[in-house]
Amino acid sequence: MKSIFTVLLVVLLAIVCGCATTPVRHSDAIKAPQDRVLSYQTINDKATSTIVITRDEGFLGGGCYYAVFINTILAARLNPAETVKFYVEPGEVMLKVGRDPQGKGLCAAGQGEWTQRETILRPHETKYFRLTIDANGKTDIQRAD
Repeated sequence: MKSIFTVLLVVLLAIVCGCATTPVRHSDAIKAPQDRVLSYQTINDKATSTIVITRDEGFLGGGCYYAVFINTILAARLNPAETVKFYVEPGEVMLKVGRDPQGKGLCAAGQGEWTQRETILRPHETKYFRLTIDANGKTDIQRAD
């Protein structure tokens, strides 16, 4: 009986630990609803560059929104397999991702843990990124071009 329990426990752990998020093509992702897209939505003479961020799909973090900050401004709160476009000024841009600062209950756990990356955009350039969560629950933002 102990050996059956041990085998089941090992299989369960392998399934849970192996469930890191998986990429979603931007073209297949769901557009994030406007009530969770909070800034960088206006194209103008200054904001000529575009950043597209798509959150991976998967079990990890699946019940919680994850936040995207651009240059310290909360830009969006994303569910799994959602995508959003941001219109920013060319130059250096800081992207930061992590648990939604508005999350409650279990979704509030780890709100102080963030990953940030810098990118440089040329005028009229579009860059694609993916918001990922690894098997340890660590959030990251990576180029998806």
